[in-house]
Amino acid sequence: MSRRPNKDKKPISQAPKQFEKDTELGLTEMQNAFVWHYTEGSCSQTEAARRAGYEFPAVAANKMLNGKDQPHVTKAIRIRQDELAEKYAITPQKTGTMLWKITEEAFESGQLNAAVSAIKELNQLAGLSVHKTQSLNINANLDSMSREDIKERIAKLLGGDSKTYSPKDL
Repeated sequence: MSRRPNKDKKPISQAPKQFEKDTELGLTEMQNAFVWHYTEGSCSQTEAARRAGYEFPAVAANKMLNGKDQPHVTKAIRIRQDELAEKYAITPQKTGTMLWKITEEAFESGQLNAAVSAIKELNQLAGLSVHKTQSLNINANLDSMSREDIKERIAKLLGGDSKTYSPKDL
């Protein structure tokens, strides 16, 4: 049985070529590299330590993340995670800005359907339009009902008077 060859996976984000000391948080170059790989490198704590260059990555990762041995590293991780959460958070303001850009670009390039769709989404986001549907199950056999019976049934379902409907409504 032959195996499929492994595909080369592209990294989600490109790591900096060199990490520098972070004097503000008191991180060494390797600790700064660990923080980056752990928060942005899409890998486990051990792999982040390995990529940062630690000789014994599992031990180093545990020491950096336990909060006791190197609390400045866990603080740096928490700060970076908060920054990333804020950067990638979906907010009404960001969504509105993005939809407006889509609208402008679509209109300028002649893609009017896309522009109209983006404007509809903007209106819903702003609360200017409400998508409302109503399904009524009348449980009636229309074939056996007269025109007048149908008018009365519709009036009853919609809460109106059967005399208010014109023949064009039916």
